[in-house]
Formats: sequence, structure tokens, C-alpha cells
Amino acid sequence: MYGNALNTYRRNSVSTLEDPKKIVKLLYEAAIKELNLVKLHYDEPLARGKHLGKAIAIVGELQAGVNLEAGGEAAEFLYSLYAAMIKELSNLNGKEKGIETLERSIRYLQELKKIWTEQVLNQPQQPVQEEEIAYKEAAGAR
Repeated sequence: MYGNALNTYRRNSVSTLEDPKKIVKLLYEAAIKELNLVKLHYDEPLARGKHLGKAIAIVGELQAGVNLEAGGEAAEFLYSLYAAMIKELSNLNGKEKGIETLERSIRYLQELKKIWTEQVLNQPQQPVQEEEIAYKEAAGAR
């Protein structure tokens, strides 16, 4: 049984690595999920900090993947947007302002994911409502 699971994991890892563009989409999805979990656990400092740290790390990975040499002005804008998001998320304070910052970051990431999915992967984007349902199901299953 364990061998079958390991083989499945290896096959999936290889197929993802064959198309690194899919990794960017997965990073967007993971960052959105973690920020939604920050909102869900905003009044629980340990859980909030855990999910916030993960989200910031993921946005940092997205920023590190920006090719400034080949991307021109668009890449510079994206790099700066990620930097601003990291700075804002790192300085969350005050309940109302913090929630606003989270919601703004989630909207930016959702829009970037939509653009990436449609323009780079040539796939139609699922509506945001479906993402929110999936997030709520994941949060309920924990």
C-alpha cells in the first residue's frame, strides 16, 4: 500500500515539474488559501501567525520567480507589488486595518491567478466563489 502511494507521489511530482508554469498557479492557490485561513483565525494569535508566515513565504517565492531581465516593466511592477504585499502583511496590526489588508491581498492574488491561468496556461478560470467554497471545506476539515 505504501509503495503505491509513493509511486503516485513520484509520478505527480514529475508531471508538475514537467510544466513549471503550473507551479505558479499552485503558489497563487496556496497563498490565497493561507490568507483566508489568517482571516478565519484572526483572533487566534498562534494560528494567525502560522498561516500568515506561510502566506508571506509563498508570496516571497512568487516574487523570487519574477524574471526582471526578461520581463521588462511588467516584471518590475509585479516584483514591486509582491514586495508591497509582503511589507503590508508583515505589518498587520489593528483588527479592522488587518482584515482590510488581508482582503486586498487576496483580491490581488485572485486577479493575478486569473490572469496567469487564462494568459499563460490558456485555461478558463473558475469563479472565485468556487475557490471560497473549497477554502471553507478545507477549513472545516481541519
